[in-house]
Amino acid sequence: MQQKAPANIGITGFLVFITGLILLACEPEQEKFTFDPSASLRFSSDSVKFDTVFTSIGSITKRLKVYNDSRNAVNISSIILQSGNLSPFDIVVNGVNASKHENIRLLGKDSLLVLVEVLIDPEDEDLPFLVTDQIEFLTNGNNQNVPLVAYGQDAVFLNGEVLACNTTWTANRPYVIYNSVLVDSLCKLTIEPGARIYSHNASFIFVQGSLEAAGTAESPILFSNDRFEENFINAPGQWGGIIMLEGSKDHVIDHARIRNAQVGIYLGTPDDDANPDLVVSNSIIENIGGGEALPTGDFQVLPGFGLIAFNSDLYAYNVLINNCEIQTIGNYAGGNYRYEHCTLANFSFQFFRQSPSVLFADNLILDDNSLLQFPLNVSLLNSIVWGSLSDELTISITNEATAQIDIRDNLIRTLEFRDALGDVNLINADPFFADPRLYDYQLDDGSPAIDRGSDIGIPTDLTGTPRDADPDLGAYEKIK
Repeated sequence: MQQKAPANIGITGFLVFITGLILLACEPEQEKFTFDPSASLRFSSDSVKFDTVFTSIGSITKRLKVYNDSRNAVNISSIILQSGNLSPFDIVVNGVNASKHENIRLLGKDSLLVLVEVLIDPEDEDLPFLVTDQIEFLTNGNNQNVPLVAYGQDAVFLNGEVLACNTTWTANRPYVIYNSVLVDSLCKLTIEPGARIYSHNASFIFVQGSLEAAGTAESPILFSNDRFEENFINAPGQWGGIIMLEGSKDHVIDHARIRNAQVGIYLGTPDDDANPDLVVSNSIIENIGGGEALPTGDFQVLPGFGLIAFNSDLYAYNVLINNCEIQTIGNYAGGNYRYEHCTLANFSFQFFRQSPSVLFADNLILDDNSLLQFPLNVSLLNSIVWGSLSDELTISITNEATAQIDIRDNLIRTLEFRDALGDVNLINADPFFADPRLYDYQLDDGSPAIDRGSDIGIPTDLTGTPRDADPDLGAYEKIK
């Protein structure tokens, strides 16, 4: 006897049953879970590495992408920091910051973003120290690890401070400046060879007294920004700069590297004598520009000057200044300036620049349109003035009777002063720098600057290389 289907199943139940079958049949493959152990994860990087991180200061956020290459979804049973809550690292998954995350669904052919940060406790160590951990991913029985690596660096932190008189900064630990510092009047800041000074955004070193930063060829002093990530290694405008205020004097900067500031050095020290208020030697100033107008008080100074001076007294030798938004050198409102064996080069790799690389002026127009004018005495010898513009030198004189300009034995790119300076200078001859894009301004083979200088008593170049009897122009002596 044939058995009949129950009559009371009802039309509603039948429709529910059929709908369920349809939904199962239509579920996208990428949403169906697979528990196959071969369905492992893939990562955007085999490790997450941080550049040197100052202790007590958090790092930038690094990104780790987690990929599911399977066509089906997987369940990540857990994402765990191996050191748990004791880890210096933080991980954020789906907006949640925790040392352990469980049951994370990752669709087929999809990815997951894990954010990683690190905050390192001080260790009272002079040298950088290694900090590690790892993220463990458990999926379908697979245990996969991504190492986390950072170097911690203890530092001396300064925040908006007036420095104690006769302070000395050593090479033991770096100095990190927030909200600027001030060397007070009648006080001196001494910086020893190998010292590293890192300043935060818009933080300046103001000097009302005197600064003596004397490095060596083997242990130069570094002034730079406090961000070490790749995007900030050669980024202008990341901190303020060094500001020599009126009344300050007896400044020495030797074997220093000043990088990535709004202004390299500002010198505003008018006085009644011609003795140098600043001697800068064997030093490099580069990647200058960006940010707001400088807080100098009497008038507005735009960022972008490698070395800017107002009615001051300055001596510079064996100095390279390059990649400045406005000028490598701007000397305004008169003063006494002597430049020997300097390389002043501006190629506008990172800026749209209209100003010449070097400007000497006996005048300055103030914000109220009034004119300042003082005697100008300039000596430029054995140097290179070059860049991407057809005129890289400007001389602005309003009173020729009080101006003394001695420009000879240089290589200069100029149209305006081609005839006036051509007899005693090498005009518009490409110096053949080795590789300016890589900050290499040494002279390449065949440079017309080789052996074109006169012996003015500076026996070594910026790197300490001895000069021969026929010295090369600029800050570098070509090794023959």
